[in-house]
Amino acid sequence: MNPRRLSTPFLSILTLSATLLAMPASAQAAAEPGDARAIVVEDVSRAPFDDTLRVLKDQLAADGWNLVAEINLGRNLAKRNVEIPGGLVILELTSGGDTIPLLRDESTRYISALMPCTVSVYGTSDGRVMISRINAHSLSAMLEPRAAEAMRRSAARLDASVERALARLPK
Repeated sequence: MNPRRLSTPFLSILTLSATLLAMPASAQAAAEPGDARAIVVEDVSRAPFDDTLRVLKDQLAADGWNLVAEINLGRNLAKRNVEIPGGLVILELTSGGDTIPLLRDESTRYISALMPCTVSVYGTSDGRVMISRINAHSLSAMLEPRAAEAMRRSAARLDASVERALARLPK
């Protein structure tokens, strides 16, 4: 058996555990160790789905994010008789600045597997509208320092864009 195959998952678990322990208490309360939702960050919108999606897209564009793709997964699933209450749209984004040096360097080009940044807006059966994205701050702890720093910068920019969009929504 390949010892590297055994050590990689073990190291990943240790790294994620250390990251969770280093998280602020408020974040830990929302994401207990072993909680599958710890891998994502979610915000609840106070506006309806369509307004949330429109304002978020406008804010992302204003903040310099490039919309690579918009996938209306809710509509696509409805064609197969799978209903998502309130809708589900996935936005795939790039910003370029932080990752271009990593993509130019063959030794860090593997980071492309984590691209583009993805944000989803979805509805829930209780009427809430959620904005969801990968918890890149936690994930970055598993990367080499240059890639981790680029991921943290991009995540901070994306988090700020989401916060600005939420603040612009009607009350």
